[in-house]
Amino acid sequence: MRHSDRPISHPDDDVLGRSDFALALARSIDQLAVAKDGFVIGLVGAWGAGKSSVVELTLRYLKHGEMVRADGLGEPSLQDLEEMSRRFAHVEPITDALIASDLDVDLWERNHRDSEFLKACGSVEDAALALEYWRLKRKVENDPRNIVVRFSPWLFPGKPELASALISDLARAVGEKLGSEVREAFASVLSRLAQAVPLAGAATDVITGGAFGGLFSSTLDISDKLAKRLTAGPTLESVRDRLRQALRALGTRKVVVVIDDLDRLTPMEAVEMVSLLKGLGDLPNVIYLLCYDEERLAKLIKTGLRLDGHEFLQKIIQYPVHLPPLDATDISRLLDSDLREIMPTLRPDDQRRLSYAWLLVLRHYLNTPRDVRRLINAYSVASAGLGDHTDPVDLLVLETIRIYEPSIYNWVRQNLDQLVM
Repeated sequence: MRHSDRPISHPDDDVLGRSDFALALARSIDQLAVAKDGFVIGLVGAWGAGKSSVVELTLRYLKHGEMVRADGLGEPSLQDLEEMSRRFAHVEPITDALIASDLDVDLWERNHRDSEFLKACGSVEDAALALEYWRLKRKVENDPRNIVVRFSPWLFPGKPELASALISDLARAVGEKLGSEVREAFASVLSRLAQAVPLAGAATDVITGGAFGGLFSSTLDISDKLAKRLTAGPTLESVRDRLRQALRALGTRKVVVVIDDLDRLTPMEAVEMVSLLKGLGDLPNVIYLLCYDEERLAKLIKTGLRLDGHEFLQKIIQYPVHLPPLDATDISRLLDSDLREIMPTLRPDDQRRLSYAWLLVLRHYLNTPRDVRRLINAYSVASAGLGDHTDPVDLLVLETIRIYEPSIYNWVRQNLDQLVM
């Protein structure tokens, strides 16, 4: 569906005007000097407030900023980046699809490449743009300044392999770009960590510096074979030092690890993930961008650890960035933008009624972009089946009541004969 809950990724879709904020965040990440010692940024906002969309815009600006610099144009402004986004908007998915189709575009002979791009794009102008986009993208990929790694902890619910999963994702994404030394350093940590995975919770305990503290004195039944594996070979600290040295040699290049929806985890999963980040937060030239609702995440941590969740987060998050606040005008603008697409031919009288519906009903329930998307999706489905038999404004109000006041909606359904003459 057009109005899904998926985050936006293009500035032209930014009805809420957060492009400047995303660009500032991208520049902060790109130019962060203290990243040499590792850094943790928290993108804080309520559920449904648009954190994922800001992340997508931020990563787009990071990528396009590198492409502008690769083209010899210096430090890009917001106008430069928006112009690049507009120029490449149509051909970007076509080019990405060609690259992702297991065809070795890099090895194509030039005339053949031109021909294939023309075939895929359909016009000489679009083919030229697609080739320019491909050239700049490949140039950046071959010598990246920021390597982005996305990690989804909720794909590993409640498992002690969480630390191994994060390390292996980092190793895959980073080792390929930064060479064998970095890859082998990650592999050493992963190998040492894997020896402890059979012990429930050991992965997080080890990587956060617990390093077997209490394990051998516990009541766990550790076999001789497993005990030998745990006590043989290099220490975890020594392989971590090797990894730090390899990452410190990156110079101005950085690894950006994006972890979204931390507040979707269970209390124990949230504690495990945040504790893991506490242990990995000092990796040189690695920046973590964490997205969460602070109240929800603090409550999860309090439930899991019986500690003050806000104080615990303050020890881990070095720089919290709060989403720009939204007011009723922002929400009405977003709603209006969506409604113009699905109600393009409203009569003047219906437009006035829609304004009254906003003032009297809708604004009391729609507080976040997700609320708007949810209503628009519901209305789209209802309208597809009932649009020929209902008034569009009445149907929009009814769908709002159905979603947010189900008891009233059910009463209306059961008492239609008293309401309709």
